[in-house]
Amino acid sequence: MQLVSITLEQCLNIRHTVLWPHLARDASRVEGDDEARHFGVLDNGEIVSCLSVFMHDERRCQIRKFATLQTYQQQGYGGFLLQNVLEKLVQAGVEFVQLDARISAAAFYARFGFMAQGEPFYKKEVQYIHMSRAL
Repeated sequence: MQLVSITLEQCLNIRHTVLWPHLARDASRVEGDDEARHFGVLDNGEIVSCLSVFMHDERRCQIRKFATLQTYQQQGYGGFLLQNVLEKLVQAGVEFVQLDARISAAAFYARFGFMAQGEPFYKKEVQYIHMSRAL
């Protein structure tokens, strides 16, 4: 496994396949994508997991659109990606990170110190919860 910086287009391929396969590929784009930093995990020359970091200011950011190809899920790729990106954020002086987790993934984020904030809500008929943590 190797952490790499990737392009938005590479990230969109995985986002669409994993998160919203029933929608058009462009439905996986979000506002701010062009300014965000996109990271992936490379395995045998293939990007198998990705996430995007959107900076709010020098000290606060949001992780969005975290996705791992189905055949690579539950094998440590997502954990490797999240842990390495969190370490990069600490090195960059970021102090606070937030994200919107699918309810089905909340326990995964909790393992990395994220805590649920507020009540669950829906996006495109999928239930989410706000989560955050200090770095």
